[in-house]
Amino acid sequence: MTVALAEHADGVLVASIDRAAKGNALDTPTIDALGELAARLHENPSQTRVLIITGSGHRAFSAGADISTLRGLTADQARRQMTHGQDVFDRIEELPLVTVAALNGVALGGGLELAMACDLRTASRAARLGQPEITLANIPGWGGTQRLPRLIGRGRALQMILTGDPIDAEAALACGLVNAVGDDALAEALALASRITRHAPGAVAAAKDAVRTGELSGIQCGLRREAELVGQRCSSPEQREAVEAFLNRKKSSVRKADPS
Repeated sequence: MTVALAEHADGVLVASIDRAAKGNALDTPTIDALGELAARLHENPSQTRVLIITGSGHRAFSAGADISTLRGLTADQARRQMTHGQDVFDRIEELPLVTVAALNGVALGGGLELAMACDLRTASRAARLGQPEITLANIPGWGGTQRLPRLIGRGRALQMILTGDPIDAEAALACGLVNAVGDDALAEALALASRITRHAPGAVAAAKDAVRTGELSGIQCGLRREAELVGQRCSSPEQREAVEAFLNRKKSSVRKADPS
């Protein structure tokens, strides 16, 4: 088994890449396991509200693609391998639930590309993030040239891609590549998940849907989808209950503040 699963409270599922001796490198069986997990969650997302992906051990989230699998590839073989990884990462990105990458160590090459396919990222203080493919006379092939500029801007992304230089966790936080930094990346991810799962599942899914629509189809499509989703939420029992609870709390606070 290359991906180990552990269930936590409130519908949080932790998937750990279980190849610590290899720096949690992403070989074909590991990519396949991640793809199978994403497929299962697409089919039955209701029991899982947040998926956290992390690496086993304390050294690496993932050191990237298993370089031994790249030796001697023909152009067509390499293209198929990259397309397969892209498809799996797309499936992770398209999940209706929230995904968080907990970067417990280095996240390089394909490892960073996997992390960027997640909605949110937390990092340990020891984490290092980078796209070093240029040092092997190549470029990122599992989405790095597309997702990195969207997350941190074209100039910063090109600097990382063209130099191959990694950045530390604090620099990643400063440029928006990660959302939180702490001593324990998984603990930070679980804390973030607990703040998300306290909110209505339908609202969380709708928010992700609206943001993704705008990213893929432009702001006008995103705005129309946003309005459509707000309409759907306003007719849902959980939204109506939340509005009533808010108004009742407001009335109660006004009564308490009235000295008469």
